[in-house]
Amino acid sequence: MKQILVIGEHSYIGTSFRDYMADCAPDVKITLTGARDGAWKQKDFSHYDAVLHAAAVVHKKEQPDMRQLYHEVNSLLPYQVAKKAKAEGVKQFLFLSTMAVYGEESRMIAAEASPKPVTLYGKSKLKAERGLKKLADESFRVSVFRPPMVYGPDCPGNYGKLARLANFLPVFPKVENKRSMIYIENLCECIRQKLLDETESFCVICPQDAEYVNTTELVREIRKAHGKHTWALPFLDRPIRLFAKKSSILGKVFGNCCYEKGESVRSYQVKNFCEAIQKTER
Repeated sequence: MKQILVIGEHSYIGTSFRDYMADCAPDVKITLTGARDGAWKQKDFSHYDAVLHAAAVVHKKEQPDMRQLYHEVNSLLPYQVAKKAKAEGVKQFLFLSTMAVYGEESRMIAAEASPKPVTLYGKSKLKAERGLKKLADESFRVSVFRPPMVYGPDCPGNYGKLARLANFLPVFPKVENKRSMIYIENLCECIRQKLLDETESFCVICPQDAEYVNTTELVREIRKAHGKHTWALPFLDRPIRLFAKKSSILGKVFGNCCYEKGESVRSYQVKNFCEAIQKTER
């Protein structure tokens, strides 16, 4: 039986991955352990084939005095865990990074794009990536995932805020934008497939749903899942775009921010966009 240790016993992605694997790969044993309480230090890693690091400081309003916290949890901790894993014979390390390593400007992100984070979150994750790359070799494979917004049932973060707002807005601006998002089951399947891949000592994966998400259509689908109709107003598109350039919040909602689509994107699509929203809002 293959055994995987997940660092981050209360993380949304970590617990979702455990539940997903219980359904699709019951022959794989998933163990979750704590991160910041130091519980991982007491684990004998030699029992595990792979470690998935899902612990992080995220979904917080950043303050300058939080720099050390981000460094300790998002940068230093993954390196310490990976170093222990390698020393105790683990063959594979999977690290959950973020799309935020590319910054926050509206754009299409090419596969060869260079990271340029602006937030403490993005900077701390990129620092962790660079540390992990130094540990990678033929006997210790490291895979870095840089997902965009992750959504699914009971997900934390910006999706939940938008969903709550959408349910109170029968009228919404009709905008033509594109954003990368990924449904939690699609992300879990992407991770599962990478566990079976032994071809690279170090790789970076930018997973996303097969379809780009338009904010207006997202709101429409959320409301549709609750039996509500939405009226989209086209004449608000231009002013919304102008304000989005000056407001980081509006930019995140109405701007363009997406990955180029690679050939492998369809291989891990468990649910399409409509199915994913229906399941998320159930």
